[in-house]
Amino acid sequence: MSLTGLNAVVTGAAQGMGRCFASKLVEAGVNVAMCDIQEHLLEEAAKAIGKGEPARILSRKADVSRSEEVSEFMEYVEGKLGNIDILLNNAAIHPLHPIEEISEEEWDAVMAVDLKSCFLFAKAVLPGMKKRKFGRIINIASEAGKTGGTICGLHYASAKGAILAFTRNLAKQVGGDGITVNAIAPGRIATPMARAVSDDANQIFIDRSAVKRLGTVEDVANAVLFLADRDAGFITGETLNVNGGTLMD
Repeated sequence: MSLTGLNAVVTGAAQGMGRCFASKLVEAGVNVAMCDIQEHLLEEAAKAIGKGEPARILSRKADVSRSEEVSEFMEYVEGKLGNIDILLNNAAIHPLHPIEEISEEEWDAVMAVDLKSCFLFAKAVLPGMKKRKFGRIINIASEAGKTGGTICGLHYASAKGAILAFTRNLAKQVGGDGITVNAIAPGRIATPMARAVSDDANQIFIDRSAVKRLGTVEDVANAVLFLADRDAGFITGETLNVNGGTLMD
């Protein structure tokens, strides 16, 4: 893969898929800036990832739902690394409540973290990408954005479904500038989010899967590396399912 020397931002990078994405990108020769609201976990992740390549890792706490914090983070990162080549919009929250228990505040928080953050970060990196006529924007959606998800994830599924439309629209806007915009829709992945539900609930996904297992963070990270590559320039506006065959469309 031709990733060496590129600069990337990974949101929601303190644990789970985001941490794995950052680690795999560093292994591929990418300089990575990580952000998350969980500062302690973020520092631990950056320290662990940077053991072999400390110069390739930056980390800083940021609330991805707040425009001023996104701007401050990007100013810091671009001051250290220069312009960003790869944006990986991964940050998300997934409260498990049926509609009767979802407050307006919770709905707004999920939309802000899971969806608005994609807009804020894309808007921040696009000027540099357009100037250089190169960029890779990868949005982490979800199988829930296609199927409607579980009964206790109305706001999450709604935000992830919106990311699919966001991806297609933005791809049309910036394709002429050498920038691709794609989404990845993971199925049930073995992360802290998956462990928040029962084993029986996870077994449902295993039974539906063609490969009869939950996905791993590495499964999704491999898809990220593929879409981020310099040679993936003719793939845009797409949503890549990484779900072991629970949804084939």
